[in-house]
Amino acid sequence: MRTLQEQILAYVPANDTEAQDKKEFLEQWTLLGDVFLQRPDVGHVTVSAMVLNPAMDAMLMVYHNIYQSLSWTGGHADGSQALLQKAVEEAREETGIQELIPLSSGILSLDKLPVKAHTRRGKPVAAHWHYNITYGFLASDRQPLAIKPDENSQVCWVSLQNWKERCSEPHMIPVYEKILTRMQHQMQEKQQRYALLPEVLLPWYDKHARVLPWRQDKDPYHIWLSEIMLQQTRVEAVKGYYQRFLQQLPDIAALAAAPENQLLKLWEGLGYYSRVRNLQKAAKIIMEQYDGQFPADYAAIRALPGIGDYTAGAIASICFDAPTPAVDGNVLRVVSRITENFANVLSPAVKKQMAEALTAVYPTGEKAYTFNQSLMELGATVCLPGGAPKCTVCPLCQWCLAYARDSWDVLPQKAAKKQRRIEEKTVFVLQCGPHIAVQKRPASGLLAGLWQFPNIEGNLDTQKALDQAAAWDVKPTAIEKVVQGKHIFTHIQWHMTCYYLQCEKPNDSFFWADAAMLQEQIALPTAFKQFLE
Repeated sequence: MRTLQEQILAYVPANDTEAQDKKEFLEQWTLLGDVFLQRPDVGHVTVSAMVLNPAMDAMLMVYHNIYQSLSWTGGHADGSQALLQKAVEEAREETGIQELIPLSSGILSLDKLPVKAHTRRGKPVAAHWHYNITYGFLASDRQPLAIKPDENSQVCWVSLQNWKERCSEPHMIPVYEKILTRMQHQMQEKQQRYALLPEVLLPWYDKHARVLPWRQDKDPYHIWLSEIMLQQTRVEAVKGYYQRFLQQLPDIAALAAAPENQLLKLWEGLGYYSRVRNLQKAAKIIMEQYDGQFPADYAAIRALPGIGDYTAGAIASICFDAPTPAVDGNVLRVVSRITENFANVLSPAVKKQMAEALTAVYPTGEKAYTFNQSLMELGATVCLPGGAPKCTVCPLCQWCLAYARDSWDVLPQKAAKKQRRIEEKTVFVLQCGPHIAVQKRPASGLLAGLWQFPNIEGNLDTQKALDQAAAWDVKPTAIEKVVQGKHIFTHIQWHMTCYYLQCEKPNDSFFWADAAMLQEQIALPTAFKQFLE
């Protein structure tokens, strides 16, 4: 994100008055230093938030007791240079609204505004100037409102059709009009970026698309399998799994008929095993209800087990040339940055809005498939997550609002995830001769129905670990070693202590597998396979 000084320098005045206000702002900051951001008597920095509802037909206003008028939300900088965040804090404090989405990271307006003499908390305040910086926001008008009793006596949404009648400060009306016009212009800018996407990305994709195994044809089974495998998994990791899976299960009929052990072994190490179970459930439905032919209708595809909006859109567009968006993490990142959209991309409503905006610009025929692929390809190879995007080689660079305003590093916005729950586990690799003890996990819950090494909750010390093995009646003779490990699931993190024990007696409660079985037949999830030598 740009610093405040960079934002001020990037701000382009629209007329001589604005140019003079910008000049004075920079002069005062140079003269006073950061004291200017505090509250010097003659003039100081304030920040305001102009908040509109999503329909952009009403604005949020508060009745400021000092000005005796309905006006925007805002307050003093009080030393902060993070004025965008300061605007959010002030709006929340004065109105009770919690969810505000910046329309842009850039300054909407910089204005020198007069403040008449007044009293504050019983003390006189002389007339002075506010060098006010305004940012624009969108907020749902369904959120609860609350006043700040010591300063405000009313909070309300005011229709843009009659807001001037509610404002009793004539000198502010031109400022509000200017800002409202600029917010409308910013929204138009965002919509224009969507329209540009097919025009720019289609020729780029033709030249820069990676050669991937699942791009060699448009067979729905191949595309479906690859899309399910690619969920939560890197492309390079999927390539080998994809080819091995198709070698053993070359079509939907083979997938539907595959025994569970074979299915889970083919998926071993990919994680999220419900994906492969849903693959088989869907394959059986296709065999029974569609005579083994993958359905071509989006709604029918979406109704299959394990297929969500994104996967259904990908299959429909890639295989059947349907103009249906496939909005995955890559697409959300690209669109968020191109349009500088600060909405939470994990919100289903935001995903739906982006999908609808993309649908409106989708090309028809085979270009629908290429357009979907191009968006995903740009996110995977250029507009990268977790680091600096490759803006210098991006075909959308000159139209990207996040690039222009240097806000790519805070986009896309994601609501904070809940902290993972940590669970301690003690794992046992029990070996009797060439055999190692394994057991099946319960049929429901985490890693349902998969194999595991015997384990119990908690972190046992050496003696308690030996006592536990003795309680299983495997007659432990020696501890070969103790290894620490961990495994991260979506909502849980396992901290694991693994004891390698030599035993004299196999226990009928466990299944004792040799090395060949562990390698070829038994599917151990990664959480336990890390302890297999």
